Amino acid sequence: MSPLRGGFRHTGGDESDGDEPEGLPDRRTSLRALTADGDEVWLARGVSQKLYRCFGCHSEVAIGSDHVIVHYVRRAGGSDHHHWHRECVADVLLPTLTAVRRVSAKESSQERLQDRGRRPAGRRGRRRG
Repeated sequence: MSPLRGGFRHTGGDESDGDEPEGLPDRRTSLRALTADGDEVWLARGVSQKLYRCFGCHSEVAIGSDHVIVHYVRRAGGSDHHHWHRECVADVLLPTLTAVRRVSAKESSQERLQDRGRRPAGRRGRRRG
């Protein structure tokens, strides 16, 4: 069990699906981090309502499965999101991110993140009015 960057590591828990990564988003909390390019990355827990393709391993994310929605908010404005298996996030994505911190799941709602993507970096502070 080697620790990943940012203090995240796999646990040897009793879960039925094997090793569940510690420190991934859950119902109450999400993760906020930065890419090497300085873009914001928000990781939120999701339960798939339809069939998705994992951006990390390109295999299917089954309907009804617990997974992670990775929402990118670009510095130049704009946003996009991808669906990932929880294990793929821990193994592939988390080691590449910096400044990873836990935030309330309310802060990472799709509506709020799309709104952040409409404002370029430097204009994402407090709103006036």
